[in-house]
Amino acid sequence: MTNHGILDGKSASEMFHNLASICRGDETLKTLIVPNDRTPFRARNPPQIKFPHQEYLSPANPSSLPTSFTPQNQTSPSPLIFSTNYDHKLFSFTPSMIISLKQKAAAAAAMDAGGTGCSSFEAIVAHLWRARSMAVFENPDAFSTVFFAVDIRSKMSPPLPVGFAGNAVVTAFATAKVEDLAEKPLSFCVDKVKEGRERVTDEYVRSAMDWLEVHRGIPATCNGNFYVSAWWKLPFGALDLGFGKLVHGGPIASGNDEFVLLLSNGSGVENDGGINVWLGLEREKMKRFMIHVFDI
Repeated sequence: MTNHGILDGKSASEMFHNLASICRGDETLKTLIVPNDRTPFRARNPPQIKFPHQEYLSPANPSSLPTSFTPQNQTSPSPLIFSTNYDHKLFSFTPSMIISLKQKAAAAAAMDAGGTGCSSFEAIVAHLWRARSMAVFENPDAFSTVFFAVDIRSKMSPPLPVGFAGNAVVTAFATAKVEDLAEKPLSFCVDKVKEGRERVTDEYVRSAMDWLEVHRGIPATCNGNFYVSAWWKLPFGALDLGFGKLVHGGPIASGNDEFVLLLSNGSGVENDGGINVWLGLEREKMKRFMIHVFDI
């Protein structure tokens, strides 16, 4: 077990593969020298907060929260996971489904002079955001926000060294009115996700570090909002501790319905594989979600 403040997914994956090499007796470490200098993440003095950073909130007592994704009024694990009114499900998106989503977004974008194509990540996050918002929110005038991690290794100036071991991600976000998410084309949702990713520049990262130093905040996953973490490109499934590759690389249960994982289906998108979406919701919300998530 490791804390995300010490290692992010990419660094943890490299650590596990190095450990697997030792267990197999290979003695061939992927990274011989591990750059782990955290100096580039040091907050500025005085702080120079240049953005509102609505992706974070500052709880009254952050040290009392079991996880960074736990709302202030909820314990962790959530009592929902022990209830018959709560469901965990794994939704498999085949390569053809992902292509269909990207084509759907591109077709609508083509009608807009400023529209562009999108990545698999942008398409799947936009689709999940729309489907989950329609399932969770009852008020169409409410605002729904999806949060997601952005790797800042290449965003910072100068870039972090190759093989950096640490937590090199910040939270990005996209927000929109539920009514717009439901009624506007998928390209609208995709563009919002794109804007969230493009918002993360070197200056934005440094402003976020200053904000967190001052406010000690956590991701604002509350009031129906949620966080998506993309694990499908992390080679956890290729781990071999000497007994063969893993059958499953991911969680079994979670106490946070505000946290959604994108997992590899075993092949990986780069190998024309699909994406497994792992999430939990209250049962009635899950029923509504299932209606919308398969509307591709």
